[in-house]
Amino acid sequence: MKNAIKYYYNLNSDNIHQYKNEYKFKINNKEYILYSHPYTLEEIEEKYQLQIYINSLGIYCHKIIKNIQNELTTLINNKRYVLIEIQNENRIINGNDISLFLNIQVNPDYFKNINRINWYNLWKNKIDYIEYQISQFGKKYPIIRQSIDYYIGIAENCISLLSNIKTKSTLISCMHNRITPKTTTTDFYNPINFIIDKRVRDIGEYLTNKLYEETDITITINNILTYIYFSNDEIFLLFIRILYPSNYFDICETIIETNTDQDRLMKLLNKIEIYENNIKQIYKYIKKMIAIPEIEWLSKTNQY
Repeated sequence: MKNAIKYYYNLNSDNIHQYKNEYKFKINNKEYILYSHPYTLEEIEEKYQLQIYINSLGIYCHKIIKNIQNELTTLINNKRYVLIEIQNENRIINGNDISLFLNIQVNPDYFKNINRINWYNLWKNKIDYIEYQISQFGKKYPIIRQSIDYYIGIAENCISLLSNIKTKSTLISCMHNRITPKTTTTDFYNPINFIIDKRVRDIGEYLTNKLYEETDITITINNILTYIYFSNDEIFLLFIRILYPSNYFDICETIIETNTDQDRLMKLLNKIEIYENNIKQIYKYIKKMIAIPEIEWLSKTNQY
């Protein structure tokens, strides 16, 4: 890889570290990461343009570096790579990082290839894909087969709730594919991970991953909603995003597509009591703030 980096980017480093499909190296105190990626050229171009726009606002996200042929991606050993120059020290993200991106208003018409605004279609297609895989190869994935109906029921509940959003005026921002309480600034400020979506997405994903922790999650939500103004529609969307079990479906997809074992899924399922308790507490908390439909299974007291 050293020769490829030197040839395509005119960068020479004797200290290159590989981790899975990425290569890290430093030159003159600048840190670079060469990423293998699954995105189309059109998606990478839009992520690059979004990076330029964000930098123009004074937010120092990492930079995509073009190769010597002035191209954003480089084909090396039949894999597409993008070179990123890191702009800040690596650490766990905090509320200030997330709030920075909440205020970046974006016109989705300029970013059609990385647009993830249509949750209805995205979630419906996800369910259809998982259901098809289990119907064809369910014997290979007994843990998924045993748990899938519960999570599909929750996902369908979320899809149904989307129809109650009366306005499409919710703000659109630069968001991320996924973030968790363990996301680092290396990933968070990486343009490769940028998408366009409703601005409640990142907070929703962050909180979704906290549902399985033994904490009073309503304290965290109260702090967020005190610090950040959301319209009633956005608060409702935030609740729907938290309720949608993206972490479960992500693990299922990884198991199916990489043929990995199901231990990680089992760890998630073992915490289902914590999950249900937290999501019911959130539901009660949100209901006190705004008018949302009655959801019977969330109104019931846990009987464990």
